[in-house]
Amino acid sequence: MVEIEQFKAEMLCGRDTLLFGSSERKKATVAAVIDEWPASCPETALIVFDHGGELYERFAGDALLIDLSSEDSLIPDVTEPFVLNEDIGVSSENIAYAVRQAIYQEIRSRDANDKFFDDLGKLVTDRMLTYMLETAKNVVHNLAFASSEEGSGGVARTLDRINLFSIFCRQHRYIETLMTKIIGGESDVLPVKYRIAEEENSGHPLTRELALAKYILTRELRFQKNGDREAPVPFADLLMTNGDNTNTQRCIKMQADASTSDFRALVAMITDNTALFSGNRTLKLESYLKAPAGRPLFISGSGNAAADRGLAPLLTAAAGAAARNAKSAAVVLMPEIDRWGVFNYLDKFRQNWERLSFTFGYDNFFRLSLESRTDEERLIDTLYSSSVQRIWHASEEERICKAFDTYVSEADVTYSPEDLDSEIRAIEREGHVSYASLQEPPERHSVRKRVRLRRKSGGSKLWITSGAKKSGKLTLESLLEEGDTL
Repeated sequence: MVEIEQFKAEMLCGRDTLLFGSSERKKATVAAVIDEWPASCPETALIVFDHGGELYERFAGDALLIDLSSEDSLIPDVTEPFVLNEDIGVSSENIAYAVRQAIYQEIRSRDANDKFFDDLGKLVTDRMLTYMLETAKNVVHNLAFASSEEGSGGVARTLDRINLFSIFCRQHRYIETLMTKIIGGESDVLPVKYRIAEEENSGHPLTRELALAKYILTRELRFQKNGDREAPVPFADLLMTNGDNTNTQRCIKMQADASTSDFRALVAMITDNTALFSGNRTLKLESYLKAPAGRPLFISGSGNAAADRGLAPLLTAAAGAAARNAKSAAVVLMPEIDRWGVFNYLDKFRQNWERLSFTFGYDNFFRLSLESRTDEERLIDTLYSSSVQRIWHASEEERICKAFDTYVSEADVTYSPEDLDSEIRAIEREGHVSYASLQEPPERHSVRKRVRLRRKSGGSKLWITSGAKKSGKLTLESLLEEGDTL
C-alpha cells in the first residue's frame, strides 16, 4: 500500500520547485501554501507574484502589497539592496552590472554581427546605469548636506528616509538626453574641469552635471580631453560621433533600448507618477526579509504589462541581494511565470542569489514558449532542469503525462497524473516520487479589495484627458508660451 503524507507548505523551503498539471489543482496548492505559511514558516519571507490580485484579496491574514496601481501599494526600493551589499556596493560599476543582469533581455545571436551589437548594447546599458547611479548618489549627498547630516553616517540616515529607486529613476531622462546629444556629434555637454574645483572650493552642493563630470574625469581618464577643452565626454568610447556617420552608434543605442524596453517602461511609470505615489510608503526589502513575521509580500499586476515585466525580475534580484544582506532566506512563489518576463532570468537568479528558492508554474504553455524563444518540445526539458523538485497535479494533458513517463522512475509510480484526484499530489525529486494529500478548502471569496489610485486635483488616469486645461481659450500666444513653433 502506498504511503501518502500530508502536504505541507514547508516542502517548498530551500527547494526550487516546478508546479505541473491542471491549473485548478495548481491554484489550490498555491492557495493552501499561502494560507499555511504564517504558521508554518513565519521566519522565512514568502514573495508571491499574483498577477490578477485574487490571491491577495482572498488572503485573510496580515500581508504586504506591491501594486503600482493601488492606493495600498508599497513602493519597493529595488536599488538600495545592491547599494548596501558589502560586495556589490563597493562601486557604481558593480551595482550597474548587478542591475543589468536583471533588466537586459539578451538576444539569441544568429551570427557575429548580432553578437557585436548585443555586447555593445550591454556596455551602453552598464554605462547608462552607472551614470544614473552617480547622479542619484549626488542627490543623496545633497539631501544629507541640506539636513546637516555629516559623513557616511549622515548618508546612511538619509537613505533610511528616502526611496533611492525613485531618485535613481529620475536620472534616466537626463542620461538619455546626453546619449542623444553624443550620437548627434555634440561633445561639450558637460562642464570643464576647473568648474568642478571652483564649486567644491565654494562649499556649494554639486549639480548633477558637475557630479557626472567629476566621476568621468576620475574613472574614465582616457576620455577627459575634448579637443582644446579639458572636459569629459560621456559614452565617448561607445556612442560618440562627428555628427555625420552615426549609423553604427544608433544601432547600438537601438539594441540597448530594445533589450531594456520593460525596464524603461518601469522607469517611465515611476517618474511620470511621482506625485501620484507621494502618499505611498516605501518598502525596504532588507527590513522585511529580516523580520517577515509570517506576512506574505504580494506583487500584483498594475495594468501596465511592460512595467510589470520590468519590475518583476528587478524586484526578484533586489530581494536576492536583500536576503544576502539580511542573512535570511526567502521563497519566491510565481504560479504564472509566463506573465512576468522572469523565465529567461531564472538560471541567473538561481546561480547569483543563493538565499532565494523559487516555486513556479505557468498559465499558458504557448505564451511561455514564445517568451523563452524555446520550441515546445525543448521547453519541458528546460522547465524540468530549472527545478530540483516537481509537484505533479492531476492532468490528462498529453504533454504532462509524457513528461511524467520520461522523468519519473517506473519503480516508484503508483499514480500517474491521469490517475491523480483533486486531493493527491505527486512530489518528485531526481526521478523518485512520493505522494502527499491536500484537502482543498471550499472556494474562497474576497476579504479585501485593492483601491485604485486616482490622480489628485480631480484629474484622470486616462491619457486622452491628461494635461487638459480647465479654462482659457487657445490662442497663438498661448501656443508660443507652451514652447510650440509654428
